[in-house]
Amino acid sequence: MTQYRFWSGLHTIGGNIMEVQTDQARVICDFGLSVGGDTGQVDETLSELEFLLATNQLPSIPYLYETESFKKIKLASVNESTFKTTLFISHLHLDHMGGLQYLPEGTVVYLSEEAYRLYDVLIRVGEENPSKADIRLFDFDTAVQVGDITVTPKWSDHDSVGCSAFFIETNELKLIHSGDVRLNGEHPERIIKWANDAKVWSPDVLLLEGTSFSFDGEKKQASEEPVSEKELLQKWGELLQDDPDSIILYNPYIRNVERIKSIAEETELYGRKMVFESAYAEVLHAFYPEKKWRILESDQIEVKEYVQEIVTLQDLTQHPSHYVLQNSYKNKETVTYFNKGIYVHSNGEPLGDYDKRYAELVNFLDMHHYSFIQMGTSGHATKEDLLIIAKIVSAKQTIPWHSFKPVAFQQRLIANGLASFIPEINTNYLVKQKTEIGVTE
Repeated sequence: MTQYRFWSGLHTIGGNIMEVQTDQARVICDFGLSVGGDTGQVDETLSELEFLLATNQLPSIPYLYETESFKKIKLASVNESTFKTTLFISHLHLDHMGGLQYLPEGTVVYLSEEAYRLYDVLIRVGEENPSKADIRLFDFDTAVQVGDITVTPKWSDHDSVGCSAFFIETNELKLIHSGDVRLNGEHPERIIKWANDAKVWSPDVLLLEGTSFSFDGEKKQASEEPVSEKELLQKWGELLQDDPDSIILYNPYIRNVERIKSIAEETELYGRKMVFESAYAEVLHAFYPEKKWRILESDQIEVKEYVQEIVTLQDLTQHPSHYVLQNSYKNKETVTYFNKGIYVHSNGEPLGDYDKRYAELVNFLDMHHYSFIQMGTSGHATKEDLLIIAKIVSAKQTIPWHSFKPVAFQQRLIANGLASFIPEINTNYLVKQKTEIGVTE
């Protein structure tokens, strides 16, 4: 007998964690921190993990954590487990993998090779915390056996390298975990391929992220952000042409390696020199070892083989129009070295206006006479693209999640002739036969 369960992420963007369990084994897909958790005051004597569980930033999953020392939460410990548990991570965004550091030693976790390479370099540059888990690599389109559960990873596309969808099969169930998807990125063909594979596979259940249904309306207007990576690059070129005199500071997300490389190459084509903080250059080197990068001088800098040139702040202030400087939020004080400039926020931290630091950054830049330009693009498919994916797959049930408004997504699915239901958190959905999907316990 197979059952599947949702631990979090049904009404939030991110933090979506689910499991498929049989009598022999359990597979958990993604393990990120929820942005919808309750962060109210709790007992300060709690450990960091127990605090995250108490505030619903991580779900209280039995037989997963070491809980013997817990003071407030009563939860079965991993040491009491009698079945095999394995985690699969779709990509390296915090809302999908931020909980890895809290897993007990020896917990088996699978990542793609590219995702692991990113994870490894982020740890080395201090942008990620290490995990005691037993991290293993999978190959796309190659099945991983976990007891009597078969997981086949499929190459997908999101704004983080090495992202995956998962085809999960037991004797009674065929279920697809889409991960985060988009058709407006660098590799839409990957998603179309796994969707067509899914159509042939004939899944019982498709779990499909619905981020874009969280917001009213559908982009776009000419004044708004680009909706594709190609459009973003075009707008970047226009900016370099339209304002050739000012210093430009660029704040991308360090995990979006492909975009950072593309922006750097485009910058050089327009005659400016792209300068990186050392951590970003280290991440780029992990994926493009044949290339060299300009590095901003700092006290901590270590000259490595991929350093093309070390650029000083004096160089930048003397010739501001010659450069674009990558600038992370933690180093925002760098803007004070220039009388004015242009600050381009490209999905870097703070990630959105829901973070109070976002307004603080905008005010800080205004105080220092910077023009603030929002030039990012979503890593998530549009509403219409999500419907395209769902219709290609044509699962017996399509479950919307990873959205503030899953019901809005469900209504559109039903209007397009697709069966859909909204599950509940921490409820077992039993599958006794392939024709009985969504039976609750």
